[in-house]
Amino acid sequence: MKPLLALCLWLLLLWPAAPAEACGPGGEQASMYSHPDAPFERFAAGHLEMLAGTHHPMHLAYAWRWMMGVPTTPEEQRAVVDTWKRMEGELERGDTSKEQGVWNEARSLALHSLGLDSARLTSPRSDIPEEERHIHGDAFERAAETVGTLSRLWRKHPALLLEWVDAQNAIFAGSCQPLPALSAEDLDDVGRPVKPSASVQARRQAERDYQVAASHLYCSRFDEALAAFQAIEGHRDTPYRARAAYLVARTQVRRALKERSPWGSERPEEQARFKARLDEADATITRILARPRLRAVHAQTRRLRSLVRSRTQREAWACTLPTLVLQPGTGSALAAELGDFDLSFEPGRKCPSSPAPTQEMLQWIHVMQQAAETWTPEQEQQKREAYVVALARWKQTHLAPWLVAAMLKARGDSPEVGTLLVAAARVPLSAPQGLTLALHSVRLLREQRLLDAARERLAAVPLEQVRARPTSNKFVHAERLLLATSWEAFLGIALERVAEEAPWTRPTLADGRLEQPAAFSYAALSLLNTPITARRLVALSSDERVPPAHRQQLRWTAFVRAAILGDDETLQALATLLAESEPAARSELRAMLGRTTVEERMFEARLLVMGLPVLSVTLVTDPRRIWHPGLTTFASGKDHWWCTLYPVQATPFSFVSEEERVTAVSEWQRIVEAGSAVVYFSKVALAWAKEHPKDPRSPIALYRAVRASKRVCNQNTPEAMAAFRHLHRHYGKSTWAQQVPYVY
Repeated sequence: MKPLLALCLWLLLLWPAAPAEACGPGGEQASMYSHPDAPFERFAAGHLEMLAGTHHPMHLAYAWRWMMGVPTTPEEQRAVVDTWKRMEGELERGDTSKEQGVWNEARSLALHSLGLDSARLTSPRSDIPEEERHIHGDAFERAAETVGTLSRLWRKHPALLLEWVDAQNAIFAGSCQPLPALSAEDLDDVGRPVKPSASVQARRQAERDYQVAASHLYCSRFDEALAAFQAIEGHRDTPYRARAAYLVARTQVRRALKERSPWGSERPEEQARFKARLDEADATITRILARPRLRAVHAQTRRLRSLVRSRTQREAWACTLPTLVLQPGTGSALAAELGDFDLSFEPGRKCPSSPAPTQEMLQWIHVMQQAAETWTPEQEQQKREAYVVALARWKQTHLAPWLVAAMLKARGDSPEVGTLLVAAARVPLSAPQGLTLALHSVRLLREQRLLDAARERLAAVPLEQVRARPTSNKFVHAERLLLATSWEAFLGIALERVAEEAPWTRPTLADGRLEQPAAFSYAALSLLNTPITARRLVALSSDERVPPAHRQQLRWTAFVRAAILGDDETLQALATLLAESEPAARSELRAMLGRTTVEERMFEARLLVMGLPVLSVTLVTDPRRIWHPGLTTFASGKDHWWCTLYPVQATPFSFVSEEERVTAVSEWQRIVEAGSAVVYFSKVALAWAKEHPKDPRSPIALYRAVRASKRVCNQNTPEAMAAFRHLHRHYGKSTWAQQVPYVY
């Protein structure tokens, strides 16, 4: 862990003038909603779109600010956007190419305006590798601003500008050679020596002093850099007085990190020295922030303070950060403090000394994140508990964030949900939380079976407002599917989206373009995985609008369900259809059809399912499996057959008949009770082998059940162990037993 923290420290230090950001486990927290939709500029400007409990704490804190009316400046917005882009990999950490481009352009314009040689645009050879120079983007931006200023101030002294550019080129190139001393004279237009005015000479000396100090810092001559920056801070007439004060602290921090072992193996005395160095920097930072005349560098100094105190006062600082991220007018410091807040956030952390508004925000984030994803009954219970808290806080405070939290955690049958819907209807779409409340109102009205009201509420949301926003667009698409009035309407909506989510599955046309076949959306496939009868899946597969790949998947899914349910009529109809289009399974399908008893046909069907790893009781949503190259092909990992399923009380479709609804729920319950694939296969194989010990298919079934224990989730089950023992005890010399020497 220590090496990771050391790396985080170093990365944060390398970005002091751009927003510091959290360094920690990446990824999306198993959810596509762990951050706002790109472009992040919209979220930063207060268009919060679809808020989700799976958002990072930093995004939720930022949303809280907007909903609570805390002003956010353009500078703060730019800083947080850059931080989020780097967190999501849109910008590389340490990449200063954009800022270097600004510097190169400004340098070229300045030299050209004075008629100077463009050859000066070439930087000298570096003495140290680029990755060790640690020159930040703000240095290039500041140099670009300075060269423009000096080109105007020194219009009559082009040689001085050239002198300054040469020195700056050497610094940025990492040349650690001493900069040449300033000459006492300048040259006029015809090359005659002239003495610069006192004001020009003073600015010239101030620029050189700052360049020398910067060179010391970039070349890790920390004692010299500290002395140089302290001298500049003490000079009343330099334009770099405030910045030098900040750079004293920055040099102190960089020295502490440079001296520390990168692998965290310091001896106690080295650890003590590291802390002492950071404490020294903290004292400098505190002094700077206490001086109003240094306000120009307060934002970057606060960023540096957050870096230091996150390491020296971890717990205390974790309780301080939530208050800081609610302060208005902190400039680019907001991004760094939000990043460190994200890194240090722990649900339920007690910070009794924090102000009441801070405590309110922390409780809100905790409630928002509680059971943000509900896959299990336990999570559903947690969500109900979160709703109780959110509703109570909203009724007590009437704060917009609590209304959002209550709406997100509510279900159609939640108490007082009607009151929430009335309150949400009063919030305009233009409000930061407007779209979130509008779309969750649609969901709650639908869950209350107020379908016409839900459709009317959804129609009030302009499609162009959500079409370019992936999260909102998918939510709207799913609601349209759920509000469909017939299976025909459902298919029309489900198939209106092309397979853009998985371009690798689409054939390439002769001209190199990807073919755009109609395909079910992820949401449509997910909805079809809820209680639907096997016979309904067969009927859907007969619709000519359904693409061939989905048609086959619907039929195979119905086949698996019918095999578990013992639906002989559906199995025979499907076997006839599939035998015509699936060469890999044709012989076993025909063998099944040739059996004379229901018991024999059921076993043949179940044995076939055991042998085809791409089959499942649910429609797979992974496009790589939808367009799978072969029924018998094993993919990498354990993504085969099906895992443990959970009971569902009702089908989500409002238009199905009551008879079909009851049948669908009953069928789903029986499939759930059958267990995961490896459990179900083991039970089937073992029961058949015990009843038909001489049947040559018995060891094949046992073999397939044991093989599945390696290739699917829910391993090491008692059922698989029992099938393994029976196979090796009764058929130990068979080739089937020899192929599975282990059970998983």
